[in-house]
Formats: sequence, C-alpha cells, structure tokens
Amino acid sequence: MKPKTYLKRLFFGFAVIFSVVAGYIVYFNVHYPIPITDHLSFDAKLKFVREKIDPDRVDTLIIGSSIGLNDLLGTVLEKHSKRVNKALNLSVYGATTLQAEQLMALADAFPNLKRVIYSAQYSDFPHTWRFEHYDPKLLIEYMRHELNPVAYLKLLFKSCSNLLFCYRRQQRWVPDHMRSNTFESLIFDASGSVPLHIYGKDIIGHRWRLPHPGIMNPESFRAVARMAKKAKEKGWRFYLVHQPYRKPLYEKYADVRNAMAYFDEKAKEAMKPYGGVLIPIQPLGLDDTYFSDRTHLNDKGSPLVSEYVAKRIDEIESEKAQKKENK
Repeated sequence: MKPKTYLKRLFFGFAVIFSVVAGYIVYFNVHYPIPITDHLSFDAKLKFVREKIDPDRVDTLIIGSSIGLNDLLGTVLEKHSKRVNKALNLSVYGATTLQAEQLMALADAFPNLKRVIYSAQYSDFPHTWRFEHYDPKLLIEYMRHELNPVAYLKLLFKSCSNLLFCYRRQQRWVPDHMRSNTFESLIFDASGSVPLHIYGKDIIGHRWRLPHPGIMNPESFRAVARMAKKAKEKGWRFYLVHQPYRKPLYEKYADVRNAMAYFDEKAKEAMKPYGGVLIPIQPLGLDDTYFSDRTHLNDKGSPLVSEYVAKRIDEIESEKAQKKENK
C-alpha cells in the first residue's frame, strides 16, 4: 500500500472514530447530566437550571441536602406566598452544611434574588465534606448560558472524556433516578424540588425505625453563620427551616429531642448577628401519614410543610416591612 493511501485511510479512520465519540457526547448531553461536579444529583440540578429556569426571574433560592430537595417544594411556596414569585430548589441529595454553603456560592447566578432558604435537619451537620473539583464561576456561566461555544464544547468533551463512566451513568439513569418511590429520585418539579411517593412496601425499615446519632460538628454551625452573613451583605433574607422528625421517634428518644433542641439553639446563635431566621417544623406535630422515613417527607407532607413555610415567610417579611415603615 502506498504511503499516501495509507495516510488517507488512517486519517479517515480517526475521523470516523472522532465523529462517533463526538456524536455520543452530544447525545449524552441532550438526554443525561454530564459529569461536571463528581456528584450526580448536583450535575442533574445544573442541567435542570440551564434548560428549565430563567435565572433572572428567581427571587427565592432553596439549598440543602435531600432534606431540602424532598421536603420543601418551590412550586408550593410560589402558590401560597405573596412574596415568593419564582423559587428555585438548588438542593442536592447528600449535601453537608459546608456543601450547602458551596451551593449558596452559586446565588450570584440570580441577580434578582431576595431570599435564601436552607432546609436542614441535624443529621446534615456531622460531616465537613466539601465538593471537589468545584468551580463556581464555571458553573454559573454554564447555568446562565454564558460560556462561549469553544469553552462549552471543551466542557462537554472534558466531562465525558471517560466514555465508560458516561455510558454507565446512562444505563442507571432511568432505573435508579426516574422513579418517585425511591430516595434517589431526580424527577424534578417546575422548581427543581423532588416530592417523594414512598409509602407501604417502599418504606425502608431501618430508615423508618432508627434515629440518627446526635452528632453535630461546630464547623457546620460556623458555615450557617457565614451563609447568614453573606445573605445580609447581599441584602437577602436568610431562613433556616429545621425540618421535622417522625413523631414516634421524637417522643420515644430523649437523644433526638436533645439533638433537635441543641440544633435550634446553636442555629439561632449562629444567625443572630446577621438577622437570619429559624423556622422549626417539629411543633406542627405531623404524624406518620406525612413521612417517607424518619426525616424525609412524602408527597403529602412536603406540600403541607411548604405551605406553612410560605405563610411564615409572608408574616416575617410583612412584620419587618411594617417596622421599617414605622421608624
């Protein structure tokens, strides 16, 4: 074979391979979340915001772990609050308090933001893990469609440089994440929240019966203080919604009651210098009808709690506005 012919065939083969790879990456990006952050739930949320949310309309940001993702519905806040016009739930499952702080760093993507709601439970506070390979500037530009074409293509190819990883994510996407009766559900409502339809046989026994240990790291409360401080500096309201525990566990175990009381005390202490507000949900006395496990609400409980939070926000902000007018 002549060298010229060999080279033509070689380069043709490379072109075919490149075209197949590029085609798959484009296909994957259309149908599945590309791995930008090494955290599937985070990747899925970024894709959702990019494709479904107008960042300039968002005035209310919900952050947190699955306690935010599942327990607080942005669509219900919009419906029942006179002050919340467009809510975005940026929570991702498994997020620690320090990771919630990293999520809040993305708030600059929303220029008309008025309030941040951190939905949490004391079980979010033991660990001080942070997201790795985390570039807020890049993520903001990605969500806002502000990456230039070259930078965007570079991001796609870099994210799916491991084709096997992307293929495995594709294979598990529907069975693992497109079911509302699993805690790994990523079926977002219009605000990015995920109401859970977990009842009966879908309830996981140990998650229903056994309480969390009351371990909370002081650095988690320092992160709450930093979040409240940033909100004050930006002119945003900051709310910490302390989500409920299953009533039978709360009543049976003194450790749970003590942990929740300690959480409230330390959260108030952390936010006090910056005007942050704690909204505790346990006093509502919700029974098991509203729970998917010890701390996650089902799709009966999350609308009820979200409506309550919406009304509390209206009351708090109306009261503050009145006081401001009377000065």
